[in-house]
Amino acid sequence: MLLYINLYTFLIGLSKAAYIALFNLYLRSLSYGNQIIGNATFYYSWGVAIGGLIFSGLSDRIGRKNTLLLTMPIFSLFGLLRLNPMPAFWLYLLSFLFGFFDTSIVLPTISVIESSDEKKRLRNSNINFAIVMLTGVLGYFGAGVLSEKIGLLNSLKLAMILALVSVLPLFKLPKVKSNLKKTIPTLNIVQFTILIYYMVSGALVSAAAGVFINFGNVIFLDLFAFSTSMITLILTISQLSTAVTSLFSHKLIKKVGYKFSLFFFYASVTILIFMMPAIISQPVSFTLAYILRYVLLNITTPMFTVFCLSYLPSSYLATFSGISYFTNNVMRAISAQIFSHLSKSGSTNYSKLFFTTGMFYLFNTILTLSTFFVIAILTEKKVNIEISLFSLKRKVKRNKKKLRISKDSKISSKPSVHLHGQITSQDRNRKK
Repeated sequence: MLLYINLYTFLIGLSKAAYIALFNLYLRSLSYGNQIIGNATFYYSWGVAIGGLIFSGLSDRIGRKNTLLLTMPIFSLFGLLRLNPMPAFWLYLLSFLFGFFDTSIVLPTISVIESSDEKKRLRNSNINFAIVMLTGVLGYFGAGVLSEKIGLLNSLKLAMILALVSVLPLFKLPKVKSNLKKTIPTLNIVQFTILIYYMVSGALVSAAAGVFINFGNVIFLDLFAFSTSMITLILTISQLSTAVTSLFSHKLIKKVGYKFSLFFFYASVTILIFMMPAIISQPVSFTLAYILRYVLLNITTPMFTVFCLSYLPSSYLATFSGISYFTNNVMRAISAQIFSHLSKSGSTNYSKLFFTTGMFYLFNTILTLSTFFVIAILTEKKVNIEISLFSLKRKVKRNKKKLRISKDSKISSKPSVHLHGQITSQDRNRKK
């Protein structure tokens, strides 16, 4: 099963890398300004957010395979349609629909985690992530070379045709039976804390990284007037460096653990981003800083995903990932709106843009440290609060060595807190 998932990941990754590398440059060649490009990305991100939420939940019912077979052909169609020159309104609409059916990454990631045991989960996720990075290398470099020979438009068309072809390995995946009846998930306090961290941290990083993911090509074009081939070469080196380092990140985890690794990388990226305005006029230094930021942040992706999802009920991974996917892309939409707002004058204020991006990374670093501190306290004190999601009922259990509290519990339809492990009057009577 992993073979076909990885093969699909390779093909769709190649397609999307080429498309992402060239599309904004293609819009610039059609004389669209940065404000329109930013707005198009804004609507695309909203489409990804809403579609990801809907289709992740749907995939719990009809299976990952059937969901991808449904969405990817439509995704390819809208990817082709928005290549036609058109008024801004239609570009925004097609960008939204293009994003709505883009389930290309989130569902394979979930499938890899679900199909791996706990010991091999990070390794398999790293392999799948390395494939994504490798396809970025080939996609970016190939797109740069190909666009010089056959043009931006034809290169983008080929990318979407490849996206359609990528569904072929999915037919080899086993059919998953529908699972319509599911109980409401109940999480203990540590799981609930991890879930909140998973949502909020992912959203903060997405807001910051969205600027570089969506507009990295435009940034190099505006700041240094680099050619298409030079821009794609920089993106290629970034992807290749990340692919190589991600293959060995699981060894780092074994030595220092998830928590230290995540905090160290997030803190390093934060410092690096705040340094960027100082080197904004230096092509070599800025390029090196961009590549290093890309590597440090992206190797945390499989770490962060595996660390968080390993705490949560496996039957709801797609649902939780879908919600996170929604919030992440909402934040990417916000970052696109920030980019568009800072480009109203006709040129983008990149110093303000990098400062704003750095603040998102700073908040995430503080959140990461705070979350790990809270988890350590809860684990040490053995506090276990069971929370039933999507309802207001809560169950609280506290383990105490010497003191035990006994109270008569009352049944009520209101939200209630129940202390497990209590000694009730009925228990005393039985002992007597």
